[in-house]
Amino acid sequence: MRRWSWGLAMLLLPLVLMGWSSLQSWRADSTLEEAQVMRQWLASPSDELRQQLPQQWRKTPVLPDDSLRGYLQREVARADADQGSVHMRQVLAFLGYWLAVAAVLAGCATWVKLRLDAWRALRSRDFLYDRLVLSWRALGQWLVVYTGLIVGALAMALLYEVSWGWSNRQNSGMVILLVVVPLLVMLYLGVLLIGRLRRQWQDMETPQSGFLGRSISRASAPALWEWIEKLAAVTRAPVPDHIVIGVDQSFFVTSVQVALQPSGQLLTGRTMYLPLTFLSTLSQEEAASIIGHELGHFSSRDTERGSEAGARFSLMYMHFLNISAVDDMPSWIERPAIWMTWRFLHHFQIAVHHWSRAQELVADKVGAQIAGERLFCQALLRVIALDAEVNKLLGQRTHSNLIQALADHLRQAPVILNEAVMDHAIAHPFDTHPPTAVRLQQLGVVLDDQLLAQATRTPTAHDRQWFSQLTHDPQSAEDANKNGVPV
Repeated sequence: MRRWSWGLAMLLLPLVLMGWSSLQSWRADSTLEEAQVMRQWLASPSDELRQQLPQQWRKTPVLPDDSLRGYLQREVARADADQGSVHMRQVLAFLGYWLAVAAVLAGCATWVKLRLDAWRALRSRDFLYDRLVLSWRALGQWLVVYTGLIVGALAMALLYEVSWGWSNRQNSGMVILLVVVPLLVMLYLGVLLIGRLRRQWQDMETPQSGFLGRSISRASAPALWEWIEKLAAVTRAPVPDHIVIGVDQSFFVTSVQVALQPSGQLLTGRTMYLPLTFLSTLSQEEAASIIGHELGHFSSRDTERGSEAGARFSLMYMHFLNISAVDDMPSWIERPAIWMTWRFLHHFQIAVHHWSRAQELVADKVGAQIAGERLFCQALLRVIALDAEVNKLLGQRTHSNLIQALADHLRQAPVILNEAVMDHAIAHPFDTHPPTAVRLQQLGVVLDDQLLAQATRTPTAHDRQWFSQLTHDPQSAEDANKNGVPV
């Protein structure tokens, strides 16, 4: 509810400024009109002067005619001396009004374009992939324009009041500063917001993600690379440019630039992330099926573009958090930009999730090519069941050896796979996975007792050792082939 009130500020702010500028214009016009009327009064003969005055003046004979004439002459002289400032204030009020009108039009145009682009993205996968970043950049530009117009209208109104206060400083005119000074703070925040918006949207031109992990070169693990290359050949997917191992993510691939932590190494091209936590609990056949699924994201341009779109959308969301997390209660001038960005992410998220889920089902079929649909579903169920356990240990942050802690935990606590887990979608930094039950249904696999038992088994010695052997012993891949392990 609070968010929608922020959206109303997008219209209320310029409307208030329009009303304020209209009042200021009326005040300037009234000042000139009053001076002109006083001149007409002074042109009247002395015996007719009082008859020219308004009704309330005639009923209150506070001054003799000569004193009244002197008073009018002083007021006309003061008005003539201030005539240049009054005309300037007319211009300021005019500019402020039309800047506010332009802000209303810009805000409405931004909203219409946002909804139209989101609607088209939901109905066209190509539009989403081709225009997601363009729509985001356009939003940033429109928000800068809108905020700039609001800041401009506010500046015109404040300059008007400062000019009026200076012209009337001898008649307590400087009291207006009590109103102007707080509004200067809003003007300052608006200028800061424009700078922040421009920086955030410029960052999207060179997206980068950061992960804890270590890149594995071909020279250090030739058997691992050979194994991945054979899996890529089976799935007809390009071989990743980089293989990264870590502990705080699940399996994923990405095509955006990655900055590894803590080394700071930058990786460009196709990157595959392999989690040691899951690899120490899966058989090599199960891991091959999961990796085959991830390679499926590279098997066609559409799936790779979908992965890129999901990655960019995640970065957009991170930028939104940077913009909105500056203050829990942002100023009124900041709320329209925050609200509009939030609505952009909300509506485009529907499209991104729709097409991302479709691509996940395609990638599932690619993963099933490695060792069959049933084994892929077994691996999928096992990864999902283990996901909660891994996240629990990661949240504790008390284990120096997370792999060993996971092995000890799984020997004592059975892996659970219930209906709630079946509705769970794998945590992933870029893509959105469909519910597990839907994925099994699409592959035509029925969850029976045998499949459930295999998916929730206690890790064997082979599960815990095969990947370590693969990365340290070049002969391990050949040994695995001899033992019937699919590659």
